[in-house]
Amino acid sequence: MSRLPVAAVLASPVLVFATGAEAKAPPDGFRLCGGSACVSLAGNDAETVAVSLFYGAGVTFIGPTAVPSDFYVLRWQFANQRPESGYYIGDSRLVRLFGAALGGSTSFDAAVSWLRPSPGALQVLGRLSAGIKPMPAPTITRVTVGGRPARDPASYARLWAVGSAALPAHPVGWLRVRMTTVAQSPWSDSLTDVRVSRRGGWLYRDGTFYRVPAKFAARIRARQSLR
Repeated sequence: MSRLPVAAVLASPVLVFATGAEAKAPPDGFRLCGGSACVSLAGNDAETVAVSLFYGAGVTFIGPTAVPSDFYVLRWQFANQRPESGYYIGDSRLVRLFGAALGGSTSFDAAVSWLRPSPGALQVLGRLSAGIKPMPAPTITRVTVGGRPARDPASYARLWAVGSAALPAHPVGWLRVRMTTVAQSPWSDSLTDVRVSRRGGWLYRDGTFYRVPAKFAARIRARQSLR
């Protein structure tokens, strides 16, 4: 039986970030990259985005609710640390960061966090991204549920938009849903974690539980088209 971290919880505005002297400077090589070009974040732009994303100013954790769409890659490196990256999804005004990018200290036991940055950071990201072509929305080419292939893989993009955040009272085990795309994306990289409950109507997406209609969950378990 597949188990989930007991610390996975509902969407919440609370996050724990690094503080103190290390929070005063943006990282080196801070860039926003599209399909064929990157733009550097410098000066006030870099500080505004860094203080929001890495140190929590004005950030809201809302859970993964962005359907596959065009996106950008954020890249940076703090002193004496390895290079890091995350994703900016302009249509949904969300950023997806890996746990390590948050100093290894968040309120949720999940490998990634989906965040809505501060209004100022969103303004900077929106302005800079307007000048570069984004990575194209990924096409889901293969889906497995519990290790077995599902019909109509593209229809499983719906899993990122359905459900209401809630905590299951009696978890009954889970089946892993793996989505494959031609290129790595926020919805299909190695840290993406999507699961459906073995019974009842529950989904788990990147650290958050969602209540969905029982018949819809049954179609996922049966590996049917979700159209």
